[in-house]
Amino acid sequence: MRYYLRSNSLIVRGKFRICSSGPQGGIRNCTTLINHQVQNDFSHDPEKELELLSYALGLSYADTAGLLTAVDMNTLCILSWDTMMVFVTAGITHPDPVQPSPPAPEDTPAPAPGTINIIVLTRDLHDQALVDAVITTTEAKVLALRDAGYDFAGTVTDAVIIASEGTGKTIRYAGSATETGRRIHEAVYTGVTKALLRQSDIKKKKPSFFIRSGIGGPHWVVWEKEHCPYYPCHYQGQRCDLCYCPLYPCGDTTLGDWIVKPERAPVFACTRCLLNHHPQVTSHLLRNPEATLLELKSLYSKNH
Repeated sequence: MRYYLRSNSLIVRGKFRICSSGPQGGIRNCTTLINHQVQNDFSHDPEKELELLSYALGLSYADTAGLLTAVDMNTLCILSWDTMMVFVTAGITHPDPVQPSPPAPEDTPAPAPGTINIIVLTRDLHDQALVDAVITTTEAKVLALRDAGYDFAGTVTDAVIIASEGTGKTIRYAGSATETGRRIHEAVYTGVTKALLRQSDIKKKKPSFFIRSGIGGPHWVVWEKEHCPYYPCHYQGQRCDLCYCPLYPCGDTTLGDWIVKPERAPVFACTRCLLNHHPQVTSHLLRNPEATLLELKSLYSKNH
């Protein structure tokens, strides 16, 4: 798996089994997930928009699952918890009309662009668990909205993609009473909460990255390479742009090891990898986000 930003789009690449409520949705296999930013007044065919975008990016539309949003992609929130990743953009322009709010006064500022898009990426979910995870994700989103003071359950264009890598044979349930569901619920709740707050900080020049830390008790912390208290964690002069690897978990056992625990999806420990801290490797990957792992390892060997 790897993810990167191109053409106002979040692009996630890998081999996934997905359950999606977006265009070309349903339960199926695919290799690319996209959350694409469109204009505020977008009114075109969403499937055609994603098809044209896929071709422009050199991707197969048949193997792509996409979402559309008018929310600024610089407010994207990325959350990492072991092998689980959650990507959230959140705006609330068009609330769900089931319980509409009263009309706002004429002098009320225009709301930020709407749509809450959520992509949850994890491992080894059975199709049954994929559907469970959609329910758990929606429950977490609704709770985050309620706790933020809103009286609606979402917007009319909200969408979800649950994506799983691996065999799909390990985890059959992902309701909020399970360990997998508990993690999804907490990460989505945190992501929606943070993404809504970032709508008031549109000046941010890049997405925000959050890591679930266990140091000093479980909590979420925003990671920024500037002023990192752990620098240098490997060696003086290391690059930190990709501290939390966009290729994780690569599964290359020359670079790390799989840690297997009962009733849990395996976790990859990057025990022997310094690729993303090497200046030449980091620069190359930032310029060429589709670079293969073999290519990066070769570059590292030549310059190490």
